[in-house]
Amino acid sequence: MQQIRTMARRIKSWAVVASVAAVAVVQVVNAEVPAALSQAPQGAQLVVIVPSMSQLSGKLSMLNQTLSLEEDELADALGAFKAEFGIGDGLDDTGAALFVIQDLATAIQNDVEPDFLMVLPVTDYPAFISSFQAEGAAPADDGVTAVSLPDGQAGFARESGGYAILGNSEQAVINYTAGGDVSAIGGRVGELGQHYLSSCDAAVYVDLEALAPTLVNKIDDGVAELLASVEPLAQLGLMDASSFETFKAMMAMYATAGKSIVNSSEGVVIALDISEHGIGITDAIQFKPDSPVMKYLPGNGSGTSSILARLPKGQYIVAGAYDAKALAFSDLFEAAIAALPEDNVQAEMYRKAMPLVKQIQQYAGVFYTPDPNALMTGTGALNVLQTYNVQDSAAYLTQTKEYLTGLNGTAIPMPGMVSTEGQNLAMTYTTNYTDNALQLDGVQIDQYSMQIQMPFDEMPVQMGRTSELMQMFTNINGYATEADGHYLASTTLDQQLISKGLATGKAGDGIGTGDTLAQVREKAIPPGAAAEFYLSVSGAIGPVTTIVGIPEIEAPEDLPPIAMGLGIKGTSSAARFYVPNETTKFIIDTVKDVQAQMMGGPAGPNGPAGNQYEGAPPPPF
Repeated sequence: MQQIRTMARRIKSWAVVASVAAVAVVQVVNAEVPAALSQAPQGAQLVVIVPSMSQLSGKLSMLNQTLSLEEDELADALGAFKAEFGIGDGLDDTGAALFVIQDLATAIQNDVEPDFLMVLPVTDYPAFISSFQAEGAAPADDGVTAVSLPDGQAGFARESGGYAILGNSEQAVINYTAGGDVSAIGGRVGELGQHYLSSCDAAVYVDLEALAPTLVNKIDDGVAELLASVEPLAQLGLMDASSFETFKAMMAMYATAGKSIVNSSEGVVIALDISEHGIGITDAIQFKPDSPVMKYLPGNGSGTSSILARLPKGQYIVAGAYDAKALAFSDLFEAAIAALPEDNVQAEMYRKAMPLVKQIQQYAGVFYTPDPNALMTGTGALNVLQTYNVQDSAAYLTQTKEYLTGLNGTAIPMPGMVSTEGQNLAMTYTTNYTDNALQLDGVQIDQYSMQIQMPFDEMPVQMGRTSELMQMFTNINGYATEADGHYLASTTLDQQLISKGLATGKAGDGIGTGDTLAQVREKAIPPGAAAEFYLSVSGAIGPVTTIVGIPEIEAPEDLPPIAMGLGIKGTSSAARFYVPNETTKFIIDTVKDVQAQMMGGPAGPNGPAGNQYEGAPPPPF
């Protein structure tokens, strides 16, 4: 694949699009798939499409200015592309460009370079091709011209219906015929794939069904190689037999899951798009209706926004929710556990939790920004409030108590961890539960604790600060209660937080209602939302600076969060990652500030001049 990698490096501007500026902004569902896909050969297994080169270049220029990237190539990406390829005249700047691999499966199977084709729109083919052909060279009788591609690679070209066809194989160029079935491609990527493909600035389409046999073989080969590399550890006594069997079972589970997804899929599209609001990437897959994967993606849930709105607003690090009616997480979890050995202690712990997991209809949780003192002292660092929508919340509270108390004394072996005396090490759970520890607003509140003791002192390799950081998140003391069909639990003894949780649960005016998260949701979360997760940079920046031990960095409280979401519509699903431009710019400016301060030079817009790291407080561990 070296030739493709070389080509990609030469097309620097478009590589930036694929790896940095990838976005899929939510627009009108069921819009049409780009007609330019008809220029791909029939049955092409991989197609990269840029529907309008000039439009993409303009958006990259906007992004370059908005984010103050100061990248010359992004200021005029199309110009940079032409310069890299040595293109003079004749290119249709407003047209669609395609990069095509027709038989990727054979290339992967035989580990050889695939034949590739570039399909570029032209207004004047002779003027265009003159940039590539040797002086005095002329087309052969079949219209094919020998050309020199970037890096001096030998190639071939000919004209076809207003497009220049360039490739590394003369026969592939000769055989090229525009025959991409736009309707069929739309069907292979499903409703959500069409949704994002129709509004993209760039996209990759892959015919997974055609690649399935080859990919399945590669998965098996990869697992076999991994097991062969790990088995010597067990033979040398560096991994006990039980841990090795568990490792093999887990690898088999991952392989089965990967092969099931591949065999169940028809096509995938990775849709890329830029707007003045944000940048991101969306991966949409169409599954076969009768495939086993659809068991875990039933869709048609009630959504996730309502359950998240039951938790109080406040500065947070991570917030998220999922709809168990749309995403059958419990069935997926159960299948994963079934793949583990029967005598595995941790698997048994999960099996005992399954009755609780199966009752969850909706889940939401928020990791609120902990108080600086909690980070410094190591207490209350995991400041989480979570709620479950269940059929019988009172019964669920009782069953949760039974599960937690049953964990007391459980020891979980640590794979590959042997003490200096040769003993297998384990982490041990210590739990406690108190009924009716207090009353808030007429509601009885239980109190629980769960400590996970890690044998750091007995480990052959001292973990230092890492062990202290882990301990901050393994000693949990919190409250649990139930109200109107919902279980509510905290991981800190903050009475005000649990009280707010009860009040917000009744009002439904919590996080995700009328705030920056709600604004991002509209742009970021795919239709048919089954799960949504948010990372707040403004909420995370304080704890990060405290833990690392650098001066505090001020972040706007209304800085929009980074979002991830999963949507399910019919037999298609879409996973999406989205970063608002405002947040990206803050991160870039902050990095510049930190670099300037570390170098002792002037800081950027987020901080004062000078080296702020002299005399900075030490990290809390």
